[in-house]
Amino acid sequence: MSLPSVAVLIAAYEAEPFIGQAVRSALAQDYPSELVHVVVVDDGSTDGTAAVVEEIAREAGPGRLTLVRQENRGSVGAVSRAAQEPAAVEADLLAILDADDAWPAGKLAAQAEVFAQRPDVGLVYTDMAVIDAAGTVVQTSWLAGDRPPTGRSLSAFLAQNLVTGSSIVVRGTLRDVLFPIPEDMAWADWWLAARTAQHAEIAYLPLPRTLYRFHGANMSLGAQGAARLRELRKGLALQRWFLRRLGTEQPVAELERCWDAFARLASEALQAAGTPFTALVEVSARDATEARDLTVGARVHLASGDVHEALAHALRAAAANPFDDDARAALHAVRAALGPDAAGPQPLRGARPLVLALDADDLVRDPALLRAAADLVADLDDVTIAVDAQSFDAGEAADRISALAAEQAIDDAIDLALVTGPLDELGAARLAAGVTVRVSTRRPSDGAAAWLPLAELGAARDALLGRRAAPSA
Repeated sequence: MSLPSVAVLIAAYEAEPFIGQAVRSALAQDYPSELVHVVVVDDGSTDGTAAVVEEIAREAGPGRLTLVRQENRGSVGAVSRAAQEPAAVEADLLAILDADDAWPAGKLAAQAEVFAQRPDVGLVYTDMAVIDAAGTVVQTSWLAGDRPPTGRSLSAFLAQNLVTGSSIVVRGTLRDVLFPIPEDMAWADWWLAARTAQHAEIAYLPLPRTLYRFHGANMSLGAQGAARLRELRKGLALQRWFLRRLGTEQPVAELERCWDAFARLASEALQAAGTPFTALVEVSARDATEARDLTVGARVHLASGDVHEALAHALRAAAANPFDDDARAALHAVRAALGPDAAGPQPLRGARPLVLALDADDLVRDPALLRAAADLVADLDDVTIAVDAQSFDAGEAADRISALAAEQAIDDAIDLALVTGPLDELGAARLAAGVTVRVSTRRPSDGAAAWLPLAELGAARDALLGRRAAPSA
C-alpha cells in the first residue's frame, strides 16, 4: 500500500531563532522525501525568518519547500494561506507545525499508519514534551495523567484545547470543511479539532511526542492575570461560533454538553476577571434579535413535543445572547423536559414516574407528616416521596431524614428520595419539572400550579391519580 503524501503547514512570524529547527525537523522525518513538502508562510516578519527558510530551501533542493511572504494576518490567517498552496491542495495529509516547535523522528510515519488502518479517522494528534528556548526538555509529557479525548464527541473537543497544533495531522479530504479557518478564530488547533469532530473520528497517539517550545512569548500557555482573561475570552468566542450553528445533527446529550462547556469556561473567565461586572462576549443588536426569534421557536417546538429541535433552538438562542434571561430560561425549560437520561444534574434520578415532594423543614417541625404522606401513597407503586432538603447540610439531612423514617416506621416499599443542594438553575428547573405535586407551607417562587398547602395533603393523592390517568405527552 502506497504511503500518503504530506504537506507541512508552518506559519512563521519573527521566528528567526527557531524556524530553522522546525523546518529541518519536518524535512528530516523518516518518511520518503518525495512525499513531504513543507510550506512556510512568513507572516510579515521583520527579522531574518525568510532568509533562514530560503537557505534551507537551497540546501534541500527543488520540490521540498515553498516560502510564501504576506503582510501580517496572524497565525490563523497564515495557516489558512499555507493550505491554499498547490502542494497542500494536492496532499493526502496536512500537518501543522508551529515555527517555534519541532518534530521527533518517526512522527509522520506513526500518524500516517493510523490513517491507513482507520479510514474513519480524520485527525490524529499526539502528546507533547515541553522544551525551553534552548531545546532542553522541561516537561516530558504534557498530557500524562489526563484522558486525551478521542472519537467524534464535539463537546469533548469544544470543552478545552488539548490538541496541540504542532501534533496535528488531518486527512486531505476534509480540506474544504477545515479551510479557510474563520478569521475570528484565535487558534488554528482548537478550530481544527472541534471542526473535525463534526465530520470524522479523532485519534490520539501518546508517542512520539511533539516538541513544544515554551519561551515566554507563546500565545496562551502559562498566561496569567489580564492575559489569561484575554485568552479565556478568545476561547468563549470560539465555542460560541460552534454553538450558534448547532442543530439536530448532534444528539441531545451532545448539545447539552456543548452548552455546559461554554458555561464552565464563562465561569472560569469571571473568576479570572475577579468581578461579575465584565462583558465576556460581545452581543450586537442583530445577535439580540436572533436570540429572541430563536427563543420563540424553542418554546413552540417544546409545546409540540419536539424536544430535540426545541433544544437546538434554545441553545442557539442562549449562545447568540447569553445575557438574555428569557433565552436562558427557555434553555432550562427544554433541558428540564428531557428526562432522566439528559446530561447535567438530575436531582430526581431514579425516581418513580409520579413524585410527591415535601419540604424537609416541614418534616422537622411535624415528623408525623412523613407518616401521613406514606399512608397516602402506600398502595401506589409508581410514586416517590421526595424530601426537599436543599437548605440543609447534605450529611445532616441524610442523618435526620433517615432517623425520621425509622422513627415513623416508614415501610421499605415506600420509595423515599432525598434532594440536597445546592442546585444550580438547571437542577432547580429539573426538580420543578419532575415533581408531580408539592405539599408545603411555602408556595414555590416559580408559581408552580402543582403546589398544595399542608392542610390539603389529602388532595395530593387526587393530583397523583389525575396525572396517572392523564395521557402521556
